[in-house]
Amino acid sequence: MAAESSGQPTVRSVERALDVLEALERSDTPLRLVDLCRLVDLHPATVLRSLAVLQRRGLVVTENQTYRLGVAVLRMAHGFLVNDQLTQRARPVMQSLTSVTGLTSSLYVRSGFERVLAVRVDGSPQLHYQVPIGRWFPLYVGSGKVIAAHLPKDEREAVVAMSEGCVNASGEPLDPERVRRELDDIDRDGHSLTIGERDVAVAAAAVAVTGPTGEALAALSLSGPSEHTSQDRLRQAVPELRRAASALSGRHPHS
Repeated sequence: MAAESSGQPTVRSVERALDVLEALERSDTPLRLVDLCRLVDLHPATVLRSLAVLQRRGLVVTENQTYRLGVAVLRMAHGFLVNDQLTQRARPVMQSLTSVTGLTSSLYVRSGFERVLAVRVDGSPQLHYQVPIGRWFPLYVGSGKVIAAHLPKDEREAVVAMSEGCVNASGEPLDPERVRRELDDIDRDGHSLTIGERDVAVAAAAVAVTGPTGEALAALSLSGPSEHTSQDRLRQAVPELRRAASALSGRHPHS
């Protein structure tokens, strides 16, 4: 790993700072400098320069010789939630959806090959484990597959490849060929049904929310505790789920 040369800030230095910020965001625990350098594959001097900039902005804090995200990150998240047209429109639609079905409704916005929880309206009974807003998941498991099923063939295959070596909530290895077939089925049926796949205690149905040109912007899901939520109940809720997704699809560009 070579140290970054001195001089005026460059696009590359900005990218490196963002790499550091993303590595901290993906970690469930604060990181030591040596671990952070390993994750971003950069020289310690380069990482320390990036950290200094991020710390001055309140995006990173240090304690006990480790680094973690700072509270300023929440301001950015708030800015997204109050300015994003899709999530703003989604909440009243999802409140109605949950009221009709009794299930928890969730909107997962696509971010590359992942989905991020942006809005949730709790049903009854509530899930034992409530996913926090901002939590991300890959597209090859759970409700993310309705997004993956809408992707161009090369991107869909990339999602399938990412499942290699991964496991579901029960610890069972994922079979990429099975994931590929599931995406084909979802593409044909227009929805997914999963029980205990991402979380052993959760059953869910999901459909894609699409943009003006048909691209998948998000996954809209209905979920409930697996011991109280059968596949039949999920199937019965799919028409309402489709209507809600249709109310959100194709109307608002998402950036």
